[in-house]
Amino acid sequence: MEEHDMQFTCAKEDLLTAIGTVNRAASKMQKTILECILFSCVEDVITLRATDIALSIKTEMNAQIEKTGDAAIPAKLLYEIIGRFPESDVTFRSVGENSVEISCLNSKVVLQQMNADEFPVFPELENKEQIKLPQCALRTMINQTLFAAAVNEDKPILTGLLFDIEKDSLTIVALDGYRMAVRKQPAISDISKKCVIPARTLREVSRIISETEENVKISISGNMALFEAGNTEIYTRLLEGEYINYRNLLPADCATSVKVETNMLKDSLERASILAREGNNNVVKFEISEKNLEITSNSEMGNIDEQIPVLTEGKDLKIAFNAKYVLDVLKNVEESEVLMQYNTGVSPCVVKQENSDAYEYLILPVQLREE
Repeated sequence: MEEHDMQFTCAKEDLLTAIGTVNRAASKMQKTILECILFSCVEDVITLRATDIALSIKTEMNAQIEKTGDAAIPAKLLYEIIGRFPESDVTFRSVGENSVEISCLNSKVVLQQMNADEFPVFPELENKEQIKLPQCALRTMINQTLFAAAVNEDKPILTGLLFDIEKDSLTIVALDGYRMAVRKQPAISDISKKCVIPARTLREVSRIISETEENVKISISGNMALFEAGNTEIYTRLLEGEYINYRNLLPADCATSVKVETNMLKDSLERASILAREGNNNVVKFEISEKNLEITSNSEMGNIDEQIPVLTEGKDLKIAFNAKYVLDVLKNVEESEVLMQYNTGVSPCVVKQENSDAYEYLILPVQLREE
C-alpha cells in the first residue's frame, strides 16, 4: 500500500533506546498486530507505539526521513536484530506491501511487516486532572513501595498501588495482607483524587523515567492514567474496586520504640535468614530490651543468636517475623537509622523515619506457640 511506504535513517543507539522503551508494552502473543511496534514517520520525527491494550507506550525520536509512512514490525525480533548491529546509522526502507529492509553498514535484514491499519488506536484522555513531581522522586517512591503489592489475583485491587493525590502531595500505598508500604512526597497538584494503578505499569514507569529533577506529569481521566516524561507517554487502565483505608491500619501510638542502625540490622537479619529458610518458615525472633536487640533463628541445620545495640523507649518485648518481609523494608530505606515501633508481640510493627512521615512500613508478626 503506497501510503505505508517508509524510509528513514537514524543512529543505532537512538533507535535501540526508543524500541526498548515501547517494547515493554508489546504483547507476547505472536502472529498478532499487538506483538508489533508501529513506526509512523512524519517530517523529521518518528513516533513509535506499542500496546497490549491494558498498557500502551509511545515515544518519539529524530531521524532523517526520506519517505513518510507507517510500518508495523514485530517488536521482539526487531529489538534483538538492532541490538546486534554494529555501532553505526541504521536505515529502514519499505519493500513492497509486506516487507521492510533494515540495513547497517554491510548488514541487511528483510523482515515481514503486518498491516499498519490494524494497529489499535491509542487512547486519548479528555478533561485530564494532573499532578507533577520530579522523575527521580516518583521513581524512588515506586521502588520503595512496589515490593509490597500483592502478587496473586485473589484480591485484584491489591495487585495495584494506590495513588492518593492531594493538593500539595502524592502518597503511594502498596499492601498484600502481610505488609504495607506507604510513601509520601510533595507534589504540584490542583486535584484531590484516589486511583489504583497496576503494579506492572508502575514497574515499567520506574524503568523508563530517569534520575532527573525534570518533572513527570501524571494525568487521570475516567478509567485511564497517563504518565508523560520527556518525549515518552505511558497509558494504562486503572484497576476497578475500592482500596483498603490504609490510614486506619497505622497505629496511633506505640508501647515500645526502637532506634537501630539500618545496615547493622539488615546484615544481622540476612545472616539469621540463612538458617530461617532452612526451617521452611523463614521466621526470625526478636527479643527487645533497653539497649539490646537479640535476633535468633533455628532450624534442623542449626541455630544463630546475634545481639545488636539499640536505643529503646518503653516496654521489653518478644516478637517474631518472616525475615523476608523485614529485609524487603530495610533494603529500600535510604536513611542510616530507622525507628521500629511496637505495641504487643502479636500486633503489627511500624518502621519509619524519626520525626518524619515520608515513609511508613507496616509488617505483621508471626504468631508462635508458647515455648
